[in-house]
Amino acid sequence: MKTIIKLLLISLLIGLNACSKDEPDPVSVIADKWWCDSKNVVLSQYFKSDGTWEQGSKNGGANNDKGNWTFSIDKKKIIVTNVVGKNQALKNWEYEIVSSSSTNLELNFAAFNIKMSMIVCP
Repeated sequence: MKTIIKLLLISLLIGLNACSKDEPDPVSVIADKWWCDSKNVVLSQYFKSDGTWEQGSKNGGANNDKGNWTFSIDKKKIIVTNVVGKNQALKNWEYEIVSSSSTNLELNFAAFNIKMSMIVCP
């Protein structure tokens, strides 16, 4: 009887351990990197960990668009707000996160249905 209980407990612990694999924190995966479009269609994006956002040249500059960013509650969208830029018509928008890793970021710019395949800028 004790052997059965021990085996049951061991099985339970193994099962719980398998289910508790945490996803990496999306902020640590996405933030503080310049993301370049692998197809050179959209401008480079920078999501700083302090909540600021920049779009344009990874060297920065007066011509870059700037604003703020945050995740949606379910962390499936990036919400960009308060955008200021020379030729920027939109002030707020969302990117749907299709997939993310430390080197690749797949986004859908939902407002225009543009698929963005981003890589960490060299």
